[in-house]
Parts: sequence; C-alpha cells; structure tokens
Amino acid sequence: MSRSARSAPAKVRDLVTVKGIRNGLLFVLADDVDIADVLEELEHKIEGQIKSDGTLTAYVECGQRKVTDDDERMIRKLFATHGNLIVGGFAGAPTVSSLRHKDPYVFKGTVRSGMLIEHDGDVVIIGDVNPGGQIIAAGDVYIMGHLRGSIHAGASGNHQAVIAANYFEPLQVRIAHVVRRAPDVRTRPAEMEFAYLDGEQMAIEQMAYLAQYRAKMS
Repeated sequence: MSRSARSAPAKVRDLVTVKGIRNGLLFVLADDVDIADVLEELEHKIEGQIKSDGTLTAYVECGQRKVTDDDERMIRKLFATHGNLIVGGFAGAPTVSSLRHKDPYVFKGTVRSGMLIEHDGDVVIIGDVNPGGQIIAAGDVYIMGHLRGSIHAGASGNHQAVIAANYFEPLQVRIAHVVRRAPDVRTRPAEMEFAYLDGEQMAIEQMAYLAQYRAKMS
C-alpha cells in the first residue's frame, strides 16, 4: 500500500522585509494586516538582524497603509531601543536628489522628559531640552535655550558635527562614537557653548569660536 505524500508546510509570510540600500537599511512593512502584528515582527527583525557596530539610517516603507501619529510613535520607539539606528523617514528609500540636501528639522517648544526627536540632518530646537529629553541627529544640533537633556549629533558617523546651546548643561552629549557626560563641577559659566571633536576627544568651547572651527573644517 502506497504511503500518501505529505503536503509541504505553508511558507510563513514575512510581514517586514529588510533591504540594504546605499545609505542605510529599508524596512518594508506589509500594508494589508493588523499593525500590531507588523510591529511585533518589526521588533524581532530589529533584534535579530541588526548587528552593525556603527550607526545606520533606517527608512520605513508603509505601502498603502495610512500611518497614524500613534503608529509612527510606536515605530520610532522600537528603533530608539537600538542606539545604532536612526529613523530617516517613512516614505521609503530616499531619492538621490534628496540625499544631496537635507532640510533641518526645526522644533519650537520644550523637549520634555521622555520625548525623542530624530532627524537625518540638522536639528534646531527653539526652546529648552529638559533632563530626560533626547535628540538624535545625523548632522548638527542647535539649542536656542537650555540644554539639560541628552544629545547625539553626527549619528551617521559625521565627526565634524557640533552640538551648540545658549545654556550648555547637558546630561550627556555624543558626537559620532565619542561620548561625554556632564562634569560634577563646572569651572566656568555654561552660556553660549558648543561641543565638537578634536581628534578622538570631545572639546567644549565658547560659541565665538564656532565660525573659526567651521573655517578650519572646510
């Protein structure tokens, strides 16, 4: 008596596809299933496949799905758990022309504790950054107020990025891979300062030196 053939198990569909692109990674999300299922798989893909030691820009493609503000916040929160990933946008892979110039992201108001601002370019805050507030930028970060939170500039590996603030009292600043935490005691006033990399060391100078630093780097 012939043995009946067993049917092959059905292939499980990927709800999130990860593609390497020229300037980072592209995460393609299925647009015809519940967003909760997509987010669950996205978390696994980030955990299991992202092994780079350097910082990468992550672009998200949502297809025909209408992404709500809550959806975007949840997606950003997943990526924020991995310090080597910075969200570059939700419109899929960038075009070559868009890579040539990134407009700065301008935020008016206070970056409060628990808030995260990410941008694949420069970030300008017209207001304060409170303790617990976090900014991650591929370019420079400028704070037109008190800086008391945590800032990561040059997150895509830009060693010439700077972090500047009217009142420079951060909990932590990072430029590219170099990290500096707030000193226990300050030896001078914190007004109008910026941070930059001097080789592998981070330096803090008065804002008056910024134009001279830029000229030296050009």
